[in-house]
Order: sequence, then C-alpha cells, then structure tokens
Amino acid sequence: MNFVFALGILLFVGYWGGKFVKRIKLPEITGYIIAGIIIGPSCLRLIPQNVLEDTLTPIVDIALGLIAFLIGSSLHIGRIKKLHRSVSWITVLQGICAFVFVAVSVLAFAPFLVNAVGIETENPFAEVLPVALVIGAIASATAPGASVAVVDELKSRGPFTSTLLAVVALDDALAIVLFGLCNTAVSTGHQIYSIFMPFIEIIGSVAIGIFAGYTLRFCSKFLTTSAEFLIIVLGMVCIVSGVTIFLGISPLLANMAMGFIIVNSTMKEQRFIVVLHNFTPPIYAAFFALSGAHLHFTILLKVGLIGAVVILARIIGKTLGVSIGGYIANSSYSIRKYLGLALLPQAGVAIGLSLIVGQNPQLAPYEDALISIVIASVAVNEIIGPPLTALALKRSGEARVKLRI
Repeated sequence: MNFVFALGILLFVGYWGGKFVKRIKLPEITGYIIAGIIIGPSCLRLIPQNVLEDTLTPIVDIALGLIAFLIGSSLHIGRIKKLHRSVSWITVLQGICAFVFVAVSVLAFAPFLVNAVGIETENPFAEVLPVALVIGAIASATAPGASVAVVDELKSRGPFTSTLLAVVALDDALAIVLFGLCNTAVSTGHQIYSIFMPFIEIIGSVAIGIFAGYTLRFCSKFLTTSAEFLIIVLGMVCIVSGVTIFLGISPLLANMAMGFIIVNSTMKEQRFIVVLHNFTPPIYAAFFALSGAHLHFTILLKVGLIGAVVILARIIGKTLGVSIGGYIANSSYSIRKYLGLALLPQAGVAIGLSLIVGQNPQLAPYEDALISIVIASVAVNEIIGPPLTALALKRSGEARVKLRI
C-alpha cells in the first residue's frame, strides 16, 4: 500500500467518523480516533501495521510540528504574565503528581509484573523499581494535539483556555526531563554525560526554534497574500521538524519556540496563525485517525489489571496536581476544578519515550510489557480525553460552540 492511497483512506474515513460524532454533539477528534481504530490492525485491517509504522510516519511529523507551532503561538507574553504563577505551579505539580502516583502504583503491583514477564527474583519491588520510575515519567506527558484540536473546534478563548494551552506546551518539556533523569538513574555507564542530555535536548530545540522564529519574522516583510504566508510558515515548520529529527532532539519544543517568537515579535503574527488554522482540518483528520489506527485494544487484555491501575493513577495524579497547584497559585475555581480533566490525552511523546526503553539494558526485559502498558493508557486517554477536554472548556464558560456533554 502506497502513501497516497493510505492517506486517502485516513482522510475519507476520518471525515465520516468526525461527522458522525458531531451529530451526537461530541468533539470531531473523537470520531477521527474511533474511525482510525476501526480501519486499523485491531479491526478491519484496511491499513496494515507495516504501513502505519513506516509509510505514514511523515503525517505524524508534520502534524505534530503544526500543532506545536500553534501552541507556541497561543503563548502571548501579555496574557501569560497574568497567568505565569498558575501556569508554573500547575505544570510542575500535575506532572510530578502523575509521575509519583503512577510509579507507586506500578511498584505496588511489582509481583504481578514480574510474573507476567517471567522473571524470577527474591525482591520483586527492587526489580521493578526502575520500570516504575520510567513509566511514571512517561505518564507525566500530555498530548498537545488533542487540546489544540478541541480548543479550535469549540472556538474557546479566555484565562482557562490560555492556562490550558500554556500547561500542555510546557508539559512535554517536563516529561522529557523526568524521563531523561529516570532513564539515566537506572542505566549503567556514561552517567554524568547522560544526566545532562535532557537539558541539552531542551536547550538545543529551543535555540533552533528561536532562530527559525526570527527567520520567519524577517521573511514576513516580503509576504502579502495568504497563500504566501501559508507556503512560508508550512515550509519552515517542516524544515524545523526535519532538522530536529535528524539531530535527535525535540521537534515539539523547537516548533513551540518558533510559534512563541512569532506571536511576540511581529505585527503580522495573525496572518501566519489564520492561514494555518484554515489548513489544519485535514491534517487533524489524518493525524488522529492514524493515532487511532495505532491503538490496539487487545493490548488492554494483555496488560490486564496493571494497565487499568496505571490509567487510574495518572488521572488521579493529574487532577490532584492541578488542584494543589491552582490552590497554591490562587487560581480561579474553574481552573482548580476542571483543568485536570483537560490534561488526560496522551499520544506521540508518550509512545516515543516508551520506544526508547529497549535501548537501556536494565529495562530491556520489560520492554514489551512497558510499551503495552503505555499504549493501553494512550488508547483509553485518547478516547476519553477529548470529550473531557470539551467538558472542561464548557464548564469554564469559555467554549463558544455548544456541545451536548
């Protein structure tokens, strides 16, 4: 199956999935994901597994780059200054709480996990501790794409929405740091060098994004039509994504930084943003249908109870962390109560980090089990996450399009 044919299937089926769920007043993204599950290897198998893993990879790279750019462009300094205390406390505490709750939960089920993997040990808790730390770090990540898509669909604007977008923009940076530190803590060899790698990745990604942002700002002087703005911004997003992927650093952080520079340094920033918002619907349809196709419900049966425990622990950690952070920062009632519901989606970053685990000799025996747990969590949270995000935006009073939730 070639790329063009597979892309056509994703767009066609994704559209009808989104149209169906919209008739019952649910976010279109939920329909895209469900449509992807139906056509994927778990159900109808219209798109084979090898096509998902190889042929369609560019869709993921382009979509995540555009989503990250739009998140960065939502971080206007003037608005963020009013929210910086809430954003800082909530970002750190929701990430840390999710990490702690999930790690402790996995550790509590250490004997079960050891038996499932088939490893004999006298101390299952010490054996599973490295795995628990890594799964906890991965659990702290939130998928920005779902949040951006739902915010766009509901045309949501206001302090709650700005806080949500700021938190999801910073959340992946926190997850990368936590994962890097935990993965290093359980590794052997090159410890000092490895400890600094997460920080090197963040600094390098942000530096590339800043340079690209000022380059885009310079180019804007010569642009007049919407078509010209679209061509240049889409080209720059692809360049930034391609360079960072080649260097092994974060395209998400780089594109976020580029969007941040654009929205805070040029009077023409709205031209870049508007043309992308008009361009993204087919990208969203293909990307989230593709995400759904990657989700295997049979994995939920494979990991069983421990997968369910991880999912529940992450939900509790996220919502509790938001409540505590919001209370410390004296955030509004709606932020303290509802923002945690909007931080549940997981996708690319979580799966990407889980795939790195096999490179660590200490964790290699648990690679299949760990990836299964992460994908099970992604499967559930990608389905329940968008409706709950929509519910949170509705309860905050900032959603301009009504959904029956």
